[in-house]
Amino acid sequence: MARNPDLDKLLREVDDLTSGSNYAPTEDVVPEPVDEESAKPSGGSSFLKSIGGFFISKVEEEPEHYDVPPPTPNTVAEMAESEPSPEFELSGDDMSGKNFADIYAEAGVDESAFTVDKLNELLQDATLKDQPMSTKALVVKMALKAQNVTPDVPVNDAVKRDRALDAYQKMLNDRAQQTEANNSQMIQQINEEVKQYLERKNAEMDALRTETAEMKRQAESFAARRVAEEQRLAEIIVPLLEGQPNPVTEGNK
Repeated sequence: MARNPDLDKLLREVDDLTSGSNYAPTEDVVPEPVDEESAKPSGGSSFLKSIGGFFISKVEEEPEHYDVPPPTPNTVAEMAESEPSPEFELSGDDMSGKNFADIYAEAGVDESAFTVDKLNELLQDATLKDQPMSTKALVVKMALKAQNVTPDVPVNDAVKRDRALDAYQKMLNDRAQQTEANNSQMIQQINEEVKQYLERKNAEMDALRTETAEMKRQAESFAARRVAEEQRLAEIIVPLLEGQPNPVTEGNK
């Protein structure tokens, strides 16, 4: 069965976009003449502009034929489970603001492959970003095929980045939990030391207050005895004063 000449033309444009030379029609198809003026870019890739004229109409005409489902959840789940978690080194700096690019680099993410960001560039093209998901899925898969890239490559790249972020978060969480455990023990020890210190100081203050009270008691006790003794002395010398003021003072401070 002969292939659709529009499809072959689109694949050739995909090859031109990606500088590839891997496409070869399965059957001889006479290429259509190219209008140089219409081929000039104007706000989007020629690849995706052709998609707007071919795939969108084809999806509307034959959705059951072009609506290619994404990978099954089990396949993606297995891929995620098989991806190992990277390890990160702790530092004394504020690690909460580390760039995602640095995290991915430390995790060994290969930026030279067809990354999820490169996939996003295709999806954000002005011609494609507002199209239905079925159209996006078909177009993206054909773009990947034109570059000899299987769909699992950008999916696995996204999984690797997710694992890197999860591992980095776990590292920070583990550090925070370990720090909390260590510091809680130290805080408890400090509280015990403070408690013991306060007990000692309270005992010292109580001793000082007791000493002060004792000194006051002694002073007041002697004052009472002194007044009695001064009265006795004053009375004894009265006969000798001949009316003069008594020189013995009673109860003065």
